[in-house]
Amino acid sequence: MLLSPDQHYQRQLDQKKLSADAGQKEAVQQLTALFDALIQTQTRDAPAGITGKSGLVGRLFGRRDTRPAASLKGVYLYGGVGRGKTMLMDLFACSVPAKSCQRFHFHDFMVAAQDAIQQARMDGANDPIDTAADQLIAPGHIICFDEMEVRDIADAMIIKRLFDGLWARGMILVATSNRMPDELYLNGLHRDRFLPFIDALKQHMDIHHIGDGVDWRGRILQTISSWYVLAGDASMSEKQALNKDLDGLFLRLSDGQMPVSENIMVAGRSVSFDRVAGDLADVSFDSLCRTALGARDYLVIADRFAGLVMRDIPIMGDAEQNEARRFMWLVDALYDRGRFIVASAAAGQAHIYIGTQWAFEFERTRSRLQEMAQLRGMRLHS
Repeated sequence: MLLSPDQHYQRQLDQKKLSADAGQKEAVQQLTALFDALIQTQTRDAPAGITGKSGLVGRLFGRRDTRPAASLKGVYLYGGVGRGKTMLMDLFACSVPAKSCQRFHFHDFMVAAQDAIQQARMDGANDPIDTAADQLIAPGHIICFDEMEVRDIADAMIIKRLFDGLWARGMILVATSNRMPDELYLNGLHRDRFLPFIDALKQHMDIHHIGDGVDWRGRILQTISSWYVLAGDASMSEKQALNKDLDGLFLRLSDGQMPVSENIMVAGRSVSFDRVAGDLADVSFDSLCRTALGARDYLVIADRFAGLVMRDIPIMGDAEQNEARRFMWLVDALYDRGRFIVASAAAGQAHIYIGTQWAFEFERTRSRLQEMAQLRGMRLHS
């Protein structure tokens, strides 16, 4: 039997995995109203003899050629950092049949959309955006977006036509964002051409602000270090103990979500992440800084993730000037996007770079690492 978002939320409360939060409760009620509306629509349209939730599972939320009801709207949740938006959206995604639902980080969806449009153009489609809409909705008409944030002008210029096509095909959208709709693509190039999409978003979605309350992730970040030092001569047991601690931090910061692997397209290249949970990634220094990535690539990564747990940052000298440069770019990107990093390293921040090539520039990196930690209320142990 399907459980509603409200029932999933109550289970989390009963199991002490969550603490009661009035703002979250209101958002859950909004998502549950959509869940109930979907069930009511399908029940009304079901053939004779199919009654009740359990009897409808085989066709519940089945995709139709047009929207199930003109009044049936998706939900757009926005609010401050750490208010549990991703967790709430996932409660909804867990409530609907997997065969009808797709769950994306918004950036990943737009990469897939651009790729589908480009392929349609290469195949000679009369309307590449329309063809892409067919392809994108095929796996499921209920689409959940995490962190809707439009920064790329290429996305901004196609998004209205693309989403009109998806809505025309019956898309029910649930999205989270740090911004209210009117602030999307704020100050972006040719923003006047983007504004009709905001109007369409308001037409097709119920906009819900998660009220101010406890920043649950921020509360965790206030109690931990941002920088864990593990000397090069540390014993195997010490290394294992630190990695176990970082595993626990990753679990807490990701609300206990099960890590999965994910590939992100960066400038036409696929960057692999072995452990991703929602908007958090668990990475090694080597996987991001000993590979051919540039400054713009790290901005894409910072757009995708709210924070990184990075392991095994080495002491860098002139022999590692390329790796040091990439690490500086990564920190700049995280700083620019207001993200956070929790890291283990072979030395404290004051001694992590001992080379001469980037000695001046690396002072800014140290300063930004400290500022990022202080802004999150974190205690530095470096």
